[in-house]
Amino acid sequence: MSQTVFARILNVSPSTVQKWEAPKAQKHPSGAAAKMLQLIEQNGIEAVL
Repeated sequence: MSQTVFARILNVSPSTVQKWEAPKAQKHPSGAAAKMLQLIEQNGIEAVL
């Protein structure tokens, strides 16, 4: 899945997803985005679609 599509699912900007995935990321997901990522990790992307 592209970062753009993933960003739309999480309702964040594509640049935010890029920053999270950067090798030396200084930005980490928090709040609702962090919870959503946890749900996706545990149950797959289908859990939030």
